[in-house]
Amino acid sequence: MNFLILGANFAQKALLKQGRQKMESLDYVTAIEIYNKILEDHDVSEAKINLAEAYRKVNDTENAEYWYGQVVRLQEAEPIHRLYYGMMLQRNGKCDMARDWFQRYVDAVPDDLRGQYLLRACDYEDELKNKNASIFEISRCDFNSNFDDFSPVFYKRGLVFSSDRDRNPIIPRKSMWTGNPFLELFYVDMRQVRGDTICGKYIYGRPEKFSKEINTKFNDASVAFANDGEEIYFTRNNYLNGHKGTDDEGIMRLKVYHGTSEGEGKWGELQSLPFNSDEYSVAHPTLTPDGNKLYFSSDMPGGFGGMDLYVSEKESGRWGPPLNLGPEVNTEGHEIFPYFAQDGRLYFASDGLIGLGGLDIYYIETKENGEWSTPENLGYPINTIADDFGIIFNEEGTCGFLSSSREGGAGGDDIYSFRKTAAAVEILVYDEKTSQPIEGATVLAECKNQSLTTNSEGKVILDMKLNDCCTFTASMEGYQDNKKEACTHDIRLSDRVMVEIPLRRVADFELEGIVFDDGTGLPLEGAIVQLENDCGATIPQAIETDISGRYYFKLDKDCCYKVKALKEGYLAGVEDNICTKGEMSSKSFKANLHLQPTIFSGEEQDLANKTNTDYTYKDLSTGLWVDKKTGLPADGVYPDGWVYDKGVLLATGDGLSNKEDTFDNGLTKKETGSPIPYLLHIYYDFDAANIRQEAIPELKKLKKMMDENSDLIVEIGSHTDARGTKPYNTRLSQRRAEAVVRWLVKRGIKRNRLVPRGYGETVPVNDCIDNIPCSELDHQFNRRTEFKIIGCVTCVDLKNSVISHQKEDVQVDECLNCPF
Repeated sequence: MNFLILGANFAQKALLKQGRQKMESLDYVTAIEIYNKILEDHDVSEAKINLAEAYRKVNDTENAEYWYGQVVRLQEAEPIHRLYYGMMLQRNGKCDMARDWFQRYVDAVPDDLRGQYLLRACDYEDELKNKNASIFEISRCDFNSNFDDFSPVFYKRGLVFSSDRDRNPIIPRKSMWTGNPFLELFYVDMRQVRGDTICGKYIYGRPEKFSKEINTKFNDASVAFANDGEEIYFTRNNYLNGHKGTDDEGIMRLKVYHGTSEGEGKWGELQSLPFNSDEYSVAHPTLTPDGNKLYFSSDMPGGFGGMDLYVSEKESGRWGPPLNLGPEVNTEGHEIFPYFAQDGRLYFASDGLIGLGGLDIYYIETKENGEWSTPENLGYPINTIADDFGIIFNEEGTCGFLSSSREGGAGGDDIYSFRKTAAAVEILVYDEKTSQPIEGATVLAECKNQSLTTNSEGKVILDMKLNDCCTFTASMEGYQDNKKEACTHDIRLSDRVMVEIPLRRVADFELEGIVFDDGTGLPLEGAIVQLENDCGATIPQAIETDISGRYYFKLDKDCCYKVKALKEGYLAGVEDNICTKGEMSSKSFKANLHLQPTIFSGEEQDLANKTNTDYTYKDLSTGLWVDKKTGLPADGVYPDGWVYDKGVLLATGDGLSNKEDTFDNGLTKKETGSPIPYLLHIYYDFDAANIRQEAIPELKKLKKMMDENSDLIVEIGSHTDARGTKPYNTRLSQRRAEAVVRWLVKRGIKRNRLVPRGYGETVPVNDCIDNIPCSELDHQFNRRTEFKIIGCVTCVDLKNSVISHQKEDVQVDECLNCPF
């Protein structure tokens, strides 16, 4: 019995060794047979892992899914097995299950972008299935075999493609990877169906082997021709002139070879390109239309993953060193089968980007700075959950061919023709003012519910069905959205519809200013600043000023605003001439608000003491010292010993001991809590109570103040000069006060907020009392109206205050009937 057990273990180890050797030599078909044999009788982790890998390599997604499902539950499982399990689930249409395993891989290996791309791919599945569903018509070509047919290219009147269809070669040889014969190049003639006005429908001839010089006993595939068809570049195993080359592990890598036509279907001596190597693969060549750049795939050292895309540029007739297209294009997966189209796009297949499953076809474009754009997935029906690759277009870009292992094919990989039923729409988004293109703008195609992003030229290109219309909305941060409609009526497939969408920068508006205490002239702390508008926009939260008195608001466009500052003990300060309507560019509005105190706090007198001398005072708005006699900036040495230089104080004399106890306006010092005696600019003719025309602006200011402070009760106090009897002057002043009240009430001020009071000649503002000779100007200053705040509708107590200043340019008429 022990002998039998030992024998079984020895046989199992021998089979495992054979399996490893077959995996290393890429003989996946034989490896599958060996591992299945082992697993018939034994549960061996290594066999399960390698069997899953082998099924994935030969593209048997159903068996690969089953065995990866076993592998991920093994103790020996590695994070990469979670990724492969998710990929097989996605390939088999099980995206919901695949998402969970992609997430587990991302959690384990967050730096591998493949997991992140594939995790997002399931979320974008519906978008990828719908984005081009009505744009392309797909047809399977009738020359496909029940084996692999793929990678077509245009040549003369037909196609050259790769196939392993030869079942009866002179010397039978099979690929260890697939178990099928080695690949060869075939040619098939084709002509367009008569009467078909759109390309894409053809009648095909019988496929024939392409060339004796090109086809060998090893793999020959993936060909590219120069534009004139006189030069060929193709992929082959490392075999030239009867000599086979292998790497250190004995594997024949892929190389790209070049040949020149000698006519009559013959090709001259073949040459290996200078960047080929025995140690890595170079495959899938494609040329730019001018023939000066060669793009290809390679797993050479220094790449980002499996096969990466590279480009080599022709220099003095020789191909230069290859350059990797970079991480924007290449991933940890495979980027293969590049194709450079006439429109400048580089198409390629990848299994490492966001796709529907397996290999998907993408395209990229070069930006102005030479970098590549973000790969764009062509979506269904070009791409499916199977492998889709090897796409080509005709010169007009209206039809072409692709390779796919999708369901419904004749064999493994098949060749399909496609044709567009849509025209290209090119949308340019640019700055309306500068006409410069806007990179990174979002363009929403409403008819397709598809969002695109403009390139460095401010453009996006998409396909739109014929005889259709679509609205495109462009948006960009800092700009106003704009939309344009485009239609594809009466155009051909080869035409391109141009749409220009100018964007106007969003004008930024702001309001800033300082709230001042008009009693001291200094910034006011603790004032509440509010904003109102007439457009219904959201009102920003009120601001309380700090010691600087400053406030700031952002404003909306097409609005008119009123800004108002409030503080207890002060009248409201208001500015309402702020409007953004009609403004096309950014603008900053300035509005300083001056709040009049409702009581005399004593600070005004302190400020007067600090800013007045016998000869000068300091103008708080400019910071300069002013000569009291001339009103000009003080200059030179003054009698008190103070020295000035054009308003700037250079040195003081004996200090501030000789300061006047007066304000700048000449009014005398008052005690704290008493009224501040400013005058309303309403003056009267001698012996008259009518309101003069020059007083109307002042009355309007008073009305505005009462509108903005709707709670206040105001005393309208009128005065006369000393000429005439006291009783008469009292009655005259009362008539003057009531005239003001009538004017205000007529304009909407409630009567209960107004208290008219005539003081007669009892409160002069100067020394012009009975029998004292005075100028007419001095008498005029006494014929005045003041107003005081004596209460409010809802408050209990309020100190007296007034808010107007004595007017300097008062109209004075000669008084012919005056007693003096």
